[in-house]
Amino acid sequence: MNKLRLILISVICLLGCKKERLDEKKDNRFITENKALSTTRIVNLSMYNQVVANGDTLTKYILRLGDEAQRYIPTLYFPKDGILGTIWQVPQDLFRANGIAQMDFNDGITRLKLPVTEKYGRPTDYYLLTDSLAGQPRIEGQPAYVAVERGVGQPSKPDHFKIRILNLSARSKVQIDGDQLESLEGPVSLAYADGSLVAPQTTNVTAAQRLSDYIELPYGSYQFRVLTPDGRQLPGSAPVNTNNKIIYPSNSTISTRTTNSFESAMLTFAPVASYQPGGVYTIVIAPYNFSYYDGIYEKKGALQNGFRVITDVNPGVNNTYYRLQGVNALPGSSNLGFRINGKALASGISYGQSSDYGRLIQGMASIEAVDASGKVLATLTGQVLRPGQNYSAWLYPDQQGGAKLTLVANDLSGFDAGTPSPDGGAQNGLANDFMFNKRFLNLSPDNPYITFTFDNGQLDFNQKATVNLQPGLPITEMPYIISARPGYNKTFQIMAYRSSPAVVPGSWAEDIVVLKNTAFVADELLYMSAGRDVPIQEPGIYTVALIGRTGNGVTEANKAKLIIVKHNR
Repeated sequence: MNKLRLILISVICLLGCKKERLDEKKDNRFITENKALSTTRIVNLSMYNQVVANGDTLTKYILRLGDEAQRYIPTLYFPKDGILGTIWQVPQDLFRANGIAQMDFNDGITRLKLPVTEKYGRPTDYYLLTDSLAGQPRIEGQPAYVAVERGVGQPSKPDHFKIRILNLSARSKVQIDGDQLESLEGPVSLAYADGSLVAPQTTNVTAAQRLSDYIELPYGSYQFRVLTPDGRQLPGSAPVNTNNKIIYPSNSTISTRTTNSFESAMLTFAPVASYQPGGVYTIVIAPYNFSYYDGIYEKKGALQNGFRVITDVNPGVNNTYYRLQGVNALPGSSNLGFRINGKALASGISYGQSSDYGRLIQGMASIEAVDASGKVLATLTGQVLRPGQNYSAWLYPDQQGGAKLTLVANDLSGFDAGTPSPDGGAQNGLANDFMFNKRFLNLSPDNPYITFTFDNGQLDFNQKATVNLQPGLPITEMPYIISARPGYNKTFQIMAYRSSPAVVPGSWAEDIVVLKNTAFVADELLYMSAGRDVPIQEPGIYTVALIGRTGNGVTEANKAKLIIVKHNR
């Protein structure tokens, strides 16, 4: 009887029971309808946020709901927030049979009408400039928009990227309260963080010429600067931290607020960013909207020439290459070399110096340090080197007078994971593109515990990164001090203290010369030649290492000292 009942229940379930769909997943994408994209892009450098195409409104205007803040409504063409952003790749279905879409861009007050053309085989960007406000022209020397062909060809070397200059600088007609903006229109040159020029093709690019040729550079982390002919720096216009968009009017540096006034940080914002292998980029110089301080109050409306980086080709995630350099921290050595899997990585590295980066394919690796004759001094085997990572191989002495290698992974992302929370997560995580990150290493075997401090033994907030560092053992959890401490406008020095697990910071190591803030400025002439004040320090990702020996009989050249390795260019 029970068997018959079981059979009947099974038949009923097969006929009438609804099967539970366990494999259903929510689709959280902004765009759920596939739309074929054209090769034409709108690059919006102005305040426009609304788009009408061929008479149809593609965006949504502001919606007010009672006392709520202003909100935007997603639309089919702008499904994230319903407004035009910086870069918009125009869908193909907006172009008529003649290949033209009549576009109307506006911000509720100012309007710009133009025909946008799909040029097959010639990808094109339409750059919309900040031309007028309520019908009043704000710039002179440039039209309201400029159409520029976009390069989509890959670099000739797969571990390189391509970059060029687009100079759309113009004279601003905008006056601001209480001060005069400096003039930054005219020819511009692309430079590295230390002020050295990148290439002839990207030097003295005029507004009449507009476009430079693309050049190819090894992928990596760079802080590109844009210079006028007399060496003044143009400010970056799209910082992650919006405080860096508040400029000091007379010299376009970052403006900082004090209790009763404001002052220049003596630094011009330029982002520290990663440029990926296979990527193609354009650095666009144009008038942008900045803010400024009027007394102690922030005000909008400082229209100044600046720059921002536009990605022409996004290569996606780097799943192939990593970067590796060698650093010679072995006293008494010179002309040192490094090999990776038996192949030369670098040679001729002096004591206290680092090599250039090699770009290598991810995987298992063996690293060797060799002297000038090729004799192997130290080896690291079985190292799994992962794509997208940045490594430094440090050669340093052990207590017995031999040599060791230690491999350190450098974090160049600029991301601050924030304060650890009790549940094992983190609070206040923050991305940054203008970082002053410093990591510390103890590579001196005669100093079993070293604590790094600021003036007068003052510890950094992140003591994990600085307290009781042991020889050859890099800190891996929260390894950087991340703030601009002691700030933009206060000098500082880094000191080494001989400490112990029970005594922190310990005794000041008077025999180790302190490292002053000026050591974090690559070339003071970059500022002085342009009539600027030299800043307290420059942004970047640094390692500060104690190298050398301590004790009787140690030569002056081999005495323990602090060195700096900067990991972005």
